[in-house]
Amino acid sequence: MNFLSFDYRDPLYGSILLVAIVFILSFTSYWWGIIKSKEEETSVNKFMKKFNQYSGFNEYKEIIQRKDLPTESAILMALTFEKSGEYEKTIEIYSAILKSVKEPQSRKDILTLLGKTYYKAGFLQKSREVLLGSLKLYPRNEDALTYLIVIYEQLREYDKAVDVLDTLEELGSEVKEKKLYFKALSIIHNKSLKDEKKIKKLIALGLDKKLVQRKLFEFLKQYKLPMDNDILKDFDFYNVIDLLWDMKADRFDNALIANNRLLSEIFSAKGELYDSTSSDIFELNVLIKLHLLKDHSADLGFEYICKECKSNFPLYFYRCPKCQNISGAEVGLILTKRQYETGSFV
Repeated sequence: MNFLSFDYRDPLYGSILLVAIVFILSFTSYWWGIIKSKEEETSVNKFMKKFNQYSGFNEYKEIIQRKDLPTESAILMALTFEKSGEYEKTIEIYSAILKSVKEPQSRKDILTLLGKTYYKAGFLQKSREVLLGSLKLYPRNEDALTYLIVIYEQLREYDKAVDVLDTLEELGSEVKEKKLYFKALSIIHNKSLKDEKKIKKLIALGLDKKLVQRKLFEFLKQYKLPMDNDILKDFDFYNVIDLLWDMKADRFDNALIANNRLLSEIFSAKGELYDSTSSDIFELNVLIKLHLLKDHSADLGFEYICKECKSNFPLYFYRCPKCQNISGAEVGLILTKRQYETGSFV
C-alpha cells in the first residue's frame, strides 16, 4: 500500500486514485456482463431442452405419423410455422398428418389447409391440385372453392373461375358481380377475338353495370381506341374520373363532351376547356373556379374505397386487398397541390 502513501495534497495522488477506481469498476462491470450472459444462455438452453423433448424436425413428423401427438396440436404447430412464414415446415406437417388421418372429413380439412399453404407459398398449380383433391372428398367445401377462384384468376383461367362460381351460386352465395368480372376478363384476354368483337361482347354484358363500364373504358384507353359517342353517351364518367384525369379532351368526340355535363366539367376542371363555370361536385367546382382565376396551383388526387369493408387504398382494385371481395372500388376525390407551379393565389 506504499503507492498510496503520497501526500494527499499532491495532485498526482488524486489522478492515480481516480484511474485505479475507474479501472476496477470497468473490469468488474466487464466480467459481470460476461457472467450474466453465460447465465442467460444456460437458462435459455435449459428451457429449450425442456420445451423441445425432440431435437429434430423430422422427429416431429414421425411422432405425428405414429399418432403420438394429437392432430389438433399438430395443426396448431403448422399454423404457428405458417404465421412466421415457414411454409416448407407447414407443408411437411400437413403432409405428415395426411399419412395418419383416414377419416374423410378430417382429410378434407387438412387438404384444404395444405392447399391454402401452397397458395400462400406461391405454388399455384400445386395448390389447385390439392384443393381439387379436397373437393373430391367434399364437393360443398366453400373455403376450397373460394381459394380456387383466386387461383384461376391469377392463372388467367377465367372460364374455370366462372364454373366454380356456378357451384357457389348453387350453394347460396351471391356471385352476380363476380361472374360479371370474370366474364369481362375472359373477353378482354381472349387472343382469338379482334378489338371490335371484344367491344361488342363487353357491351352485351350490360353497359348499365359500372364494372362493365370501367372495364370497357380501360380497354379503350389502353389500346388507344376511339372514344365513340355511341358507346359512351350513357356512361357514368364519375366512375372512371381517375382514368380520365390524365387524358386529353381531343381523345373524345366533341359531341360527346357537349352532350355530357359531367365530362364537360371534368375537362374544365383540368383547365383544358372553359365550357363549364361550376359543378355540383365540390372538388371539381373548386378547380373550375381556380382555373377561371388563372390559378393552376391545385390538382385532383384519388383514393379507392371498398364497398364492403370500407378500407381505403391508393390504387384502384376490383378485388379488395383486405376482404378479397370482388365488387370494384368507389372512387373518392382529393384536392391536392399541383407541383412546380408559380404565380398561385393559394
